[in-house]
Amino acid sequence: MSKRSSILIIITLVIFTGVAAFLSSRLAFDYDFEHFFPQNDPDLDYFLDYRETFENDNDYVLISVGNQESVFNKEFLQKVNRFSSDLSKLNHIEEVISPTNIKQPILNTFGYIEIPLLHIDDPSKLKSDSLRISKSNEYTKTLFSSDFESVCIVIHNSQIITKKASDELLADLEDLISAYDFKELHYAGKIRGQKTYLTKMKYELVLFLSISVLLIVVFLFISFRSAYGIIVPLITVLIAITGVLGIMQLLGKSLDVMSTLLPTILFVVGMSDAVHILNRYIEELRSGKQKMDAIKVTFREVGMATFFTSLTTAVGFITLMAVPIKPVQDFGMYSAIGVILAFMIAITFLPATLSLLGTPKISKTNPKELFWNKVLSKGFIYVIRNQGKIVIGYLIILTLSIIGIFQLEVDYKLLEDLSEENPLQQDFRFFENNYSGIRPFEMAVYTKDSSSIFDYKVMQEMDKVESYLYDDYEAGFILSPVSIIKSINKAVHSGNSEYYRVPTKESKYKSLLKKLKRTNLKDKLKHFVNENNSVCRFTGKMDDIGSKKVKERNVAFEQYFQSNIDSDLIGYKLTGTALLVDKNNEFLSTNMIIGLSIAFLLIALLIGLIFKSIRMACLSIIPNVIPLAFIGGLMGYLGTSINMSTSIIFTIAFGIAVDDTIHFLSKLKIEQNKGKSLMYSLKRTYLSTGKAIVLTTLILCGGFVSLILSDFKSTFLIGSYVGLILFMAVITDLLLLPILLMNIKRKK
Repeated sequence: MSKRSSILIIITLVIFTGVAAFLSSRLAFDYDFEHFFPQNDPDLDYFLDYRETFENDNDYVLISVGNQESVFNKEFLQKVNRFSSDLSKLNHIEEVISPTNIKQPILNTFGYIEIPLLHIDDPSKLKSDSLRISKSNEYTKTLFSSDFESVCIVIHNSQIITKKASDELLADLEDLISAYDFKELHYAGKIRGQKTYLTKMKYELVLFLSISVLLIVVFLFISFRSAYGIIVPLITVLIAITGVLGIMQLLGKSLDVMSTLLPTILFVVGMSDAVHILNRYIEELRSGKQKMDAIKVTFREVGMATFFTSLTTAVGFITLMAVPIKPVQDFGMYSAIGVILAFMIAITFLPATLSLLGTPKISKTNPKELFWNKVLSKGFIYVIRNQGKIVIGYLIILTLSIIGIFQLEVDYKLLEDLSEENPLQQDFRFFENNYSGIRPFEMAVYTKDSSSIFDYKVMQEMDKVESYLYDDYEAGFILSPVSIIKSINKAVHSGNSEYYRVPTKESKYKSLLKKLKRTNLKDKLKHFVNENNSVCRFTGKMDDIGSKKVKERNVAFEQYFQSNIDSDLIGYKLTGTALLVDKNNEFLSTNMIIGLSIAFLLIALLIGLIFKSIRMACLSIIPNVIPLAFIGGLMGYLGTSINMSTSIIFTIAFGIAVDDTIHFLSKLKIEQNKGKSLMYSLKRTYLSTGKAIVLTTLILCGGFVSLILSDFKSTFLIGSYVGLILFMAVITDLLLLPILLMNIKRKK
């Protein structure tokens, strides 16, 4: 490579980096649960129609305020009332339901009147109010905590609220909360969850990349002991990261909870290419070659292997695009683009830079005195002498791993990503312990034939459904046409809580329907019944018990419905954002094996074409399947669930881990093509490539280990388990792969 062409390449890359840096600086952050819903899914289509008819199920905020003495205190309740009134004046607020602004309807011969649930201006009546409320099940764990030490305010914000409006509302809400300075206050909702995730994502993006850079600089210094061996690889990888972020912005992609991992992953994966090339270049210099000759040999031999490893890593990421979930598809696509871009930059920038720079001092070190040669020589001798023990050891590991794999379970909780120390998670737990929870429950009930939701027999069946939901399904805060009918019946009987039920006689029920027109409850029906009275909505809250237990409850509910409900009259359909997230999680988890199988097949096919051998293709898979099985078994023993986050660990890790095997096999092929014996070729490969794959694995593990500092559980698990898989993979390549090669080659 001439000096002129080298300078031209560097100038081109500088311009490319400048443009990419400008574009990447404009990248936006986004966190929307709905992006994780499966695409082209009938349940999603149903929910979208459902919320058009009724309303979205998670556009709300719950605020709980407490008083240690008693919530039935005049000063406290008046403060709550002022707070509720000020809340209703905020932009993007549609409705505020507070214990202090609720009116109980009373229907009698004198007409329709409303009395306040709480007489906040008359302390003498608060005691009787408290007695009445304590006997009314519809207010317990809804607007009043189970211990009556706090009250809950329900805020309904604008439907399908935009991120900008969401941020504005949250800022106004938090300002108002600060102004009132309640001694005990908890709040939760989508607008707060979205803000919490986005703030964490921005912080962790910088944190992970900084820690990765620091760790890798340390590893590079230990390996090459020169600024030369640190700065050149760092610049190579940083150009690739800047480039892919610029491409993302150019294509209109925002950073989400998955793509924030992209810079860290690309940093450690791209560094692997640079280290392999730089390590081989120094080896060629040590063998006595001149600088330009060393560059030519390095890129002729290692360059092709690096291309193949980049290709297999990209294939591992591309298989994620088969999952019909947009953030996962984007993560797979941009990761693959980044890996290929990192290779292209390494294969152009490195030779241009090396040709312009002087010969590194480390290349003058005597190889016989090198630490790596001594350690790897002992390692190779150990493998040769203990082949039987090593094979038996791996068979035991594989057996135990398979047993552990069968203990894996599919499970996911809505906020399991956040640690228990996170304030949002703590507020979430508060609502679970003191109220009905915060996980949305949504169900549509529809009539069959020409029946109406308000037919007496239909209402009786729906009453049984609601009772089951409260008593056995353990949902709470349930609102439906049934609860509205019960409220009217209670109003007819002077607000007596004993009559909060559906009348036992049809004649009395029909009388209630006539009175329905005289109450303000009729206005609420539009949120619960469609225009032709054929479909209605059951909405509520429940604890975030996990997708596994929810599925069990759904199965039990189906059995109850078929056995106890007249299915000729009504049917039902569970729906809502929580159900879609559960389905998405289960879909990802159960399709993990399919995606991994595709990755196995494609990568084995590529390796088979590279080495023109089916045996080599199969052999290359073995040392990389064992680490995956080991981690799968470990997850089973540790009780780590398979979910949306952990299911992609194996695909990511396999695509990266197989790189070491390819480098090993490529070097062995080069040595044998020189006419060397199998044992000599293996030893040369073990000493040369062994050092490179150990170094790159340490770098990779260092990069992924930085993810364990994340406050997101999913990111922590990805960092921990991918790091373990890569570490296990390099150990297997150094222990088991030479044994497999010796036996297969000898038989051949």
